Amino acid sequence: MSKILTEELILERLKDKGVTVPNETGQTDQLAQIMISYGCSIVTDWQSGCDAFFYTETTADDYEVFVATTDERKVSVNEDVYYYQDSWFEKLADYLRDGYTVYIDSYSQDEYSFEEVIEALYEEWYVEEFHGVEDELLDEGYEYEKK
Repeated sequence: MSKILTEELILERLKDKGVTVPNETGQTDQLAQIMISYGCSIVTDWQSGCDAFFYTETTADDYEVFVATTDERKVSVNEDVYYYQDSWFEKLADYLRDGYTVYIDSYSQDEYSFEEVIEALYEEWYVEEFHGVEDELLDEGYEYEKK
């Protein structure tokens, strides 16, 4: 008799490892896990040791623009400045995956676009963990039930 591999078994192993399902995990816990897993950090104090910076600026004619740059001394208007906030954090997931220290003020961390990036990155990490546990169980001799 072979050992049957089920989704419930995988979820139980994930739970034993402290891995929680994305829709049952708050954003604070998701962000904490991302920082542990990828070795990245998000700081709210401007530091010269940061690898990336997300901040807002006001233009001469009083418009707010959104800046995402890896060099706060050489901001490229074409590549680093966003007129609309919804695409501002498009580079954030890559920076976090790469282990960057990222400056984002606490006010901006409450923005929906920031939350979306964290949720998507956590879900990506969760899927990797899920498949890792699945592979471990297959290596232990478990098999999916044949239909």
